[in-house]
Amino acid sequence: MAFDVDARAVRRYAVGDGVVIVLFVVLGELSHGANPLTILGPMALTMSTFLFGWFTVATVSGAYGSGTLTGQRRAVGLPVVGWAFADAIAQVLRSTESFPGNADLSFYLVALIFGGALLGFWRYIAFRISQRSI
Repeated sequence: MAFDVDARAVRRYAVGDGVVIVLFVVLGELSHGANPLTILGPMALTMSTFLFGWFTVATVSGAYGSGTLTGQRRAVGLPVVGWAFADAIAQVLRSTESFPGNADLSFYLVALIFGGALLGFWRYIAFRISQRSI
């Protein structure tokens, strides 16, 4: 099975996707009253679960495919749908003893909504900006 991964889409979106996911985790820690600077280790582990989930899903789902370069629905829609699976992977990892936190349905839903919204917003902005420069 061949995955549709276009190097141009990776260059356009991957760094921003990663930044958004890191931002999502930092905002989550802040919303719980934590100081991210005092919990760098555990926070980095939490970030790693979401980043691993995202880049795994994005690669196989077409979120870095050639269609994301020309179609807004694909550029924004594939990542938002893919985030649901990336979030599930992160929850599974968080349910192990290797990572902080746990798998919890309410956290899954919060992460799904807020992480998906941040990712979708970033992808929309990135796509719109890229269309102006063509």
